[in-house]
Amino acid sequence: MSQEQELSSLAEAIIAYQKKYDKTDGEMAFGSRLTVEKFHAIKTGELQPTTDEQAALHSLIAKKPL
Repeated sequence: MSQEQELSSLAEAIIAYQKKYDKTDGEMAFGSRLTVEKFHAIKTGELQPTTDEQAALHSLIAKKPL
């Protein structure tokens, strides 16, 4: 899988998670310890996340919210 496809699948997973659990960008940013601006830019593909940011986002969407 290319890096672009991987980022696209991450964005799709984020959006699916947000829809399923009714989470805002602010809640997702807080949960992944990113700024809202950075989270939104990653989600829209405007910014490539670091390895740590990708790991934080994958970790967040891998579990059910409390």
